[in-house]
Amino acid sequence: MKEAMAAVRGHLFKLKCRLAKKKVSIGTGLRIYCKLEIEGQGAVSIGNNCTIARINGDDRHYVTIYTHDPAAVISIGDDAMLFAARISSRFEIKIGNQFLIEEAGIMDTDFHTLTPDRAQPAETKEKCAIAIGDRVAIGARSVICKGVSLGDDVLVWPGSIIKKTIPSGVAVCGNPARAIK
Repeated sequence: MKEAMAAVRGHLFKLKCRLAKKKVSIGTGLRIYCKLEIEGQGAVSIGNNCTIARINGDDRHYVTIYTHDPAAVISIGDDAMLFAARISSRFEIKIGNQFLIEEAGIMDTDFHTLTPDRAQPAETKEKCAIAIGDRVAIGARSVICKGVSLGDDVLVWPGSIIKKTIPSGVAVCGNPARAIK
């Protein structure tokens, strides 16, 4: 019954996005087990057979996908699983297939400066865009910072802060994240 309700919620959410004329593209087989919030004027693409869920035992956390600029793009591949994830883009975030994220954040912008006026920082897409490969798993309370690329088959341990590019097939942990030997 839970599976059927999640599939129905996926269809209803897809319809809601279409009726609201949002720049949101959702593939087939979306399953939603918790609240999914997509905000902003940018484009969001979610692939086929994706799962949106909360962390067991915590009803307060849900999945948010925000674009902070009309030109922003967030693309999520097929068979992705997002558990209480926060994805925010001013530029571009591309995520591959068979992606897993648990209660973690991906942000390609600093949102504002640290000056009293909190002005928008002088950032560029070339320096801030994020690319995440296939079969990547991101553990709870980790953060993927602007300008990072993660290769295929990367494992990010919980609580890690990723501030630089990680090649394929590497497991990382820590702040800043380093390869585990």
